[in-house]
Amino acid sequence: MDIIESKSWVEWLITIAKFAFCFVPVLYILLLIPMERRGAGFMQDRQGPNRSYIKFPIFGRVRLFGYVQNMCDGTKLFFKEMFAPKGSSKFLYYLGPAIPFAIVFLSPCVIPWFGPMAFEWGGKAVKISGSILDSDVGILLLFGLSSLSAYGAVLSGWASKSKYSYLGSLRTSAMTVSYEVCQGLSMMGLLVLAGSFNLTDIVSWQEHHVWGIVAQPVAFFCFLIATIAETGRAPFDVAEGEPELVAGYHTEYGAMQFGMFYMGEYAHICIASFLVATLFLGGYSVPFVTTETMQAHMGGSLTVLCGILAFLALAFLHMVHRYSKKLALSKQSNKMVILQEYKLYNLVGGIAAVVFIAAAICAWMFYTPEVAYTASGANTLATALGTAVIHLLVLVIKSVMFCWVWIWVRWTLPRFRYDHVMHLGWKIILNIAILNLIVTAVIAKLVGGSN
Repeated sequence: MDIIESKSWVEWLITIAKFAFCFVPVLYILLLIPMERRGAGFMQDRQGPNRSYIKFPIFGRVRLFGYVQNMCDGTKLFFKEMFAPKGSSKFLYYLGPAIPFAIVFLSPCVIPWFGPMAFEWGGKAVKISGSILDSDVGILLLFGLSSLSAYGAVLSGWASKSKYSYLGSLRTSAMTVSYEVCQGLSMMGLLVLAGSFNLTDIVSWQEHHVWGIVAQPVAFFCFLIATIAETGRAPFDVAEGEPELVAGYHTEYGAMQFGMFYMGEYAHICIASFLVATLFLGGYSVPFVTTETMQAHMGGSLTVLCGILAFLALAFLHMVHRYSKKLALSKQSNKMVILQEYKLYNLVGGIAAVVFIAAAICAWMFYTPEVAYTASGANTLATALGTAVIHLLVLVIKSVMFCWVWIWVRWTLPRFRYDHVMHLGWKIILNIAILNLIVTAVIAKLVGGSN
């Protein structure tokens, strides 16, 4: 009761609201699936999924950049019949897909989505962590949670009672163990420099010193390769293989059981991209600007943020205008239908540009120091919330950039053979990571330890 009464309603409201971050990987699934399809279409010089459409009264056939196709696929998976092969272990068979999907909601608890919020409310100093669970061993906890997803693959392959699925699950577990060792050792150099396992402390160290990718470039590449392998996507998709294993450990799954594996893979990419951005790209910190500087010029900071968003909206309008102009001059038979659809995009982009420009002007004119600080000089709730929004957007942009790296790698590099994957992990990346850790430890000791 003392703990409950010691917190104001604002602290409780923000603390409860932070649990919404558990659903960020699910939102990323909605982003990554069309992003991958469009990216694959772009790299293979073909059109992506843009045939399905919804008919609107004024704007005609609206395809929403391929999102309608994804809605159709999701609906199809949801209503398909779920079955279990004869002779399979029913409980474990149904439990397998649920494990990686459950991890999707647990892993975001450890990630610092924004810097610690410090403000004055009701005459009291309030401080709220940027992560749902601010643990001193946060990075170890995150690795532990991500490791549990391997159990889902092993159980699914074994419970299916299929030798092909079983072989796929064995390959997956072997690769997961191999590259988790590489992952852990490659990031140890950064932990030595930061002197903490707490992810918020690691981001704070990068904000006040230098980003991890600059301090530990070798570790970054080792960690990135190991993380891509950990997600089990091409070129490291050894659990699958059309000539010998078909779809690997989930060969015998269909409907939403397969859908959970499918969504779990993209959610894993989401978590991995947030982790790489947090460890090596400064996390939520704004490049070349500390949190203290940003809060001291909060009006200007919000103006810059709204200005960037307005620029993106105007760039989107320019892209639609250029496509419309090119389409109008072409001989495409359905160009009138597509041009009608573009009117909706112009309307949405125009409204967004006007709103962001108006918000930028208001922030510049009305967000004065009297609004940003209390009489005692502490941050107000508005300043703390503004800082958290900027931090969150910065982290999302960095993570989306790494998500594109996953897509780019999958559709660029050829698939590795199983022995090649093991050779790369145990004989190359592991040795480089150990050597990098030794060199970092020696240099850190010579220049004065973790400080």
